[in-house]
Amino acid sequence: MATVSRRALLLTGAAGTAAALLPGQPGQARAGTGTGQPWASNWFPADVLGWSPGGDPDAPFNRSTTPLARRITDRHTTANPEARPRRIMGLSVFAPTDGNPAQGSAQFDYYTSEFWQYIDRVIFWGGSASEGLILAPNPTVTDAAHRNGVPVYGTVFFPPNVYGGNIDWVRQLVVRDALGRFPVAAKLAEIAAHHGFEGWFINQETDGADAALAEQMRLFAVELKKKTQVIWYDAMNVTGAVGWRGRLDALNAPYFATSDTMFVDFRWDFPDLPSSAEYARGMRRDPSDLFAAVDTGWRQFKVQLDFDAVWGDCGLSVGLYRPDFTLTSIDDKTQYEARESRFWVGADGDPSTSTADHEGWRGVSAKVAESTVVTGLPFSSTFNTGHGRLWADRGRVWQRGDWNNLTAQDILPTWRWLVGGSPLTVAYDYTTAWHGGSSLRISGQLGERATLPLYATRLRVQPGTRLAVTVQGSARLAGLVRFLDAPDVDVEVPLRPVRNPAGFTFDPEPGDVIAEEPEEDEDSGWRTWAADLSRHTGRTLVRAGIAIRPAGAPGDVTLRLGRFALDLPGTGTGTRRRVPVTKVERFGAAARVQWRGGAGRYEIQAVEMSGNRTWLGCTTANAFYAWAVPSGARIEVWRMSQ
Repeated sequence: MATVSRRALLLTGAAGTAAALLPGQPGQARAGTGTGQPWASNWFPADVLGWSPGGDPDAPFNRSTTPLARRITDRHTTANPEARPRRIMGLSVFAPTDGNPAQGSAQFDYYTSEFWQYIDRVIFWGGSASEGLILAPNPTVTDAAHRNGVPVYGTVFFPPNVYGGNIDWVRQLVVRDALGRFPVAAKLAEIAAHHGFEGWFINQETDGADAALAEQMRLFAVELKKKTQVIWYDAMNVTGAVGWRGRLDALNAPYFATSDTMFVDFRWDFPDLPSSAEYARGMRRDPSDLFAAVDTGWRQFKVQLDFDAVWGDCGLSVGLYRPDFTLTSIDDKTQYEARESRFWVGADGDPSTSTADHEGWRGVSAKVAESTVVTGLPFSSTFNTGHGRLWADRGRVWQRGDWNNLTAQDILPTWRWLVGGSPLTVAYDYTTAWHGGSSLRISGQLGERATLPLYATRLRVQPGTRLAVTVQGSARLAGLVRFLDAPDVDVEVPLRPVRNPAGFTFDPEPGDVIAEEPEEDEDSGWRTWAADLSRHTGRTLVRAGIAIRPAGAPGDVTLRLGRFALDLPGTGTGTRRRVPVTKVERFGAAARVQWRGGAGRYEIQAVEMSGNRTWLGCTTANAFYAWAVPSGARIEVWRMSQ
């Protein structure tokens, strides 16, 4: 029997699913035209030169000011003993290329990418011949990624001719001015700086180029890299042909030499991995700067063999094509959370194990160590995933209705889930929240002590440091911590009720700082408990979570965890300051709102005459589009401390 190579198998499959391999989704009409709706930015090469922040009415709404967080990956963050610090690049589609709301929408079924701890960088993937070829990331995506220490890249995409590609678009990209400079490169750098992301992913798949045009593309990448970061996709080579090498060799090495990293096309075969690594070392480059593509968009969970091959001894990294398949490839969107968990941590939902499921898939966590950005005080999370079906504030439900806004996404637990002792079930709950749209629901038969480590940390305990949790339900809780000087020893710290927990309230006068410790809503069922860690002053905390015991006789238990914090009283966690609104433009029930302020996280709210409040959304820009403001309500903007 003839042996079929991996490359032949992939090409055979790809021939039947060519449409699935294109980054763009079918364009949707801009139904919001005339409503003031700002859209995520995209252009054709000839149009981008005319862009400027001052000339684009949507530019104020397309900014992220979230800084790129520092992250740590080592044995203290790692759940699975087989996992290692490794690099993963995700080419993810968050929304269609065109008609993509800049700051969230009234839709729950949105790709929220809740496992940032496994991702090294993310490409805002998309583009099509009928919509646009140059895409800047949504600011909401950049906010969430940066908060988790993940750099973000826009896309420059030239599609295959069969899908509308036109070689003139490539020529327009590399046009030079009278001084020999590339004005489009300067414009792309300006866009990245304004929007707040790291750089560009360049993917040239249009036939018709020659060696001269290919050299111009290389020189374009050289100039762009002087101003921003560049990732090259292994498609066009130095002859001008679109060859999809599937390996690093003489035909694509000049592009790798001028780029920060390269995405090696998924057509690689097993011998291509070590040969590419050897070629990279010969160029005095780290082989981990080569990301060998794994096509999860088409093959989904049937890629364990590819992961094992790339994570062998060659030293390459993994490039995931369309990890958003967990949502976008299914009609029944209620399966999303289970599929997302299965992909990242395996079907058993435990990142510490390496159990293969019925398709042989073990989960990304079987090979890739988790990272953490919890490196300083104060830290607080209310377990917002970036979408919801309601919005609550300190236990009070302000409104019900579907929404997505990744700017609202908190830093989510490092491990999903490491349950010890009684085998409790942990999941996000979108029916109940303390602040935001979700909480953690912990349920099951509690016959003995259960432990739930939540966050890997790297912070030094100071006098007054406390661990605080806000909980709904009955059980005996304790804080659970580990320290760098005894990393394998769990230490339980007793939790005591807090009468005036840190929370969120409002001051009627603009500019006033909000009281830090308001009373908790007595009717919500939420209670805050805290443990003083002062006796551990000077020690470095590497893990934090909770321990749970039955409140009485063993039996069923249901808890909801609404907030988890490591803070210092008086440091401002949980406070917010009102910012004066400078401009409101009304479009029926919708509104564009602007204000003055520095970088930060802002909540936008509507306040009715009755005093009822509606959460309209959040942003790190100084402008926001609210798609539905209650009639007669005034709009307020509050700057959040966390």
